Amino acid sequence: MSANSLDRRFQQPEIRWARRLVDEYAFVLDGIPDMIRLRFYQVLGGHWIETEQSHYLQTPDMAAPEVSETQRHATVDAALDELLSGVLDGYRAAVRRGRQPDESWLLPNRDFT
Repeated sequence: MSANSLDRRFQQPEIRWARRLVDEYAFVLDGIPDMIRLRFYQVLGGHWIETEQSHYLQTPDMAAPEVSETQRHATVDAALDELLSGVLDGYRAAVRRGRQPDESWLLPNRDFT
C-alpha cells in the first residue's frame, strides 16, 4: 500500500490529526529504574515527524521539566537527537553537581498512553 493511498483513506471530514507510528524506543537512565519511552509518528499528509515521550526529566536544580520546544521534526533521527540530548544534558549536569539520580527526577506525561 502506497503512502498516498494510505493518506487518502484518512482524508475524511470526520478524521483529524491522523498519524502513523514509525518507531518507538525505550531506555532507563543509570540510577533511575523507570522506563522512558519515546514514540515517533509520521503525520499523514504531512512531511514531518511528531514525538511523544512517557516521562520528562526535572532534576532538583531545574525550575521546569525538560520539554522539547520543537513540535515538528524533519526526520526521526533529528527528533531522537533532540529528545535524547534534552534528557541527557539535564541528567549529566545534575550528576556533575553531585546529585544522586532518583526516581523523582522523572515526571510522567499524563497524555502518554
